[in-house]
Amino acid sequence: MFDRGVPVTLYSGRGFIMVNTGTQKLLRVGELSRRTGVSTSAINYYVREGLLPQPLKTAPNMAYYDPGYVDILNSIRVLQREKGLSLSEIKDLLEQGKFSWPEGFPLEDFTGSGGIASGSTRALDRRKHIMSAAAMVFSDKGYYATTISDLATAAGIAKGTIYWYFNNKRAIMLALLDNIAREITNTFRDIMVKAPDGLESILLCVGPALELLEKHGRIYLMYFLEIGSTDSIIQERFHQIYQVVHQGIRVALVRGMEQGVICELNPDIAAYAVMGLVERVSEIGGLSDKKVPFEEKAMEAEGLIRRALETRE
Repeated sequence: MFDRGVPVTLYSGRGFIMVNTGTQKLLRVGELSRRTGVSTSAINYYVREGLLPQPLKTAPNMAYYDPGYVDILNSIRVLQREKGLSLSEIKDLLEQGKFSWPEGFPLEDFTGSGGIASGSTRALDRRKHIMSAAAMVFSDKGYYATTISDLATAAGIAKGTIYWYFNNKRAIMLALLDNIAREITNTFRDIMVKAPDGLESILLCVGPALELLEKHGRIYLMYFLEIGSTDSIIQERFHQIYQVVHQGIRVALVRGMEQGVICELNPDIAAYAVMGLVERVSEIGGLSDKKVPFEEKAMEAEGLIRRALETRE
């Protein structure tokens, strides 16, 4: 093998040329096959068909492959296995410029479920970056008006790169909702467990709930105004989030009634009433132009909930 970074005389098919090959070692086809599990005949076929870039040749029958070919071959397998694309479809996408092979991706980025390994920090960071950009674009343009090209532009990446991480924009929206669900669970679990009684557990959650609604308010509003009535899959995911919140409040209400700090009421109805009050106080619907300080909103919401739920002497 050659050391990259050292000028090497290579045969290009039209004569010998000098190429600076960088800092890594070049691979013979047998070594490339061993590293990827792709047969040498398949590798040669991919080259002939234009699925792989032409390797560096030192003679008509002597070719050397950059280590980046490992990523490319593994990516082809992911596109076939995880995305269901045929070789001809992959070639068509390449020729149409829909995507280009990623540069510098670690091998493990493409080996896990959906093409993303859970242990790959770089892959997870790229996934989060796409989701963050998507949240802003969805909020600004609306879900249905947003295209994959819009998301790629906002994320500063090639359009095809998004497909390494998500099958479509619905998958991105579902991932955003999953993140919100985890954030809700992580935020409220400890508060409710550590609170001295059921009433206090609800009151202590009011401020964090308003913060979450402020943080994700535009996605929340977009769901109600646009997606909620038209996409049953997203609707079901959002319904699951709502049920998690409702169930948590219901448990706290029942606990408070058993402790004698919350008056007798229907916990199912009361849980929805508490949720609705906090949502309205957050003003995420944009129904009021009046700007109210966050601390004041939290204090008033806590006071209203306390007066509504607290046991009266």
